[in-house]
Amino acid sequence: MNHAPSVETRLLQILAAIAAVAVFGVLALVPYRLYSRDIRHAQVQAHRVASVAHTAVSHAVLQGEDVADLANRLQGIADFEIRLRKLEPGELDPAAGSRGSSRLDGTDLTYTSSPVLDAEGNAYLPTMHFDLSPMRRESVRLIIDLVLAVILASAVFSGVVYLLIRRSLVQPLRDVTRTIEQIEAGSGPVDLPQFETREMSALADAIQRACRAHGVPI
Repeated sequence: MNHAPSVETRLLQILAAIAAVAVFGVLALVPYRLYSRDIRHAQVQAHRVASVAHTAVSHAVLQGEDVADLANRLQGIADFEIRLRKLEPGELDPAAGSRGSSRLDGTDLTYTSSPVLDAEGNAYLPTMHFDLSPMRRESVRLIIDLVLAVILASAVFSGVVYLLIRRSLVQPLRDVTRTIEQIEAGSGPVDLPQFETREMSALADAIQRACRAHGVPI
């Protein structure tokens, strides 16, 4: 008895390998790149908001306006936290530069802008905190949807290819093998099945001609 694996088994193994490569390829490349891109985009947006907030706070402090009310309105519009700390004479916060700086800790972004001055020359240091977790959740959902789409597409592709090859090649070969076994057993005239593909029809015709040439009833 021949214990070699069947074409159907080999086909299933190959299709499963193709699907696995597609899925693991997406898992290996897309999540990191997509997540990094979304976080960078969130950082850029946060920096833009911080720049606008710094300009507004700087003007309010210089004009002696109510900074607390302005901060509350800004926080309500842009969904971030802003704090204003008065610097002591001669004090310079190491995190503050001429253009401001930011520090990202997970999904918490802290932006320290350059000091602002009031009319009396007092310096204040604005610090703004942004929560980037909504962007992270949106990115994770997009990654999950993309991975599920790749899995579904791989499954559909593998299923269609498997059914196509099984119907056009594997099952016809089994029918031919069964017919040849009936001829060998001498069970009387047999009819070869009709096949849909040119190659299998040519094989059936060749078997018929060979049987007729040797006087085998078919």
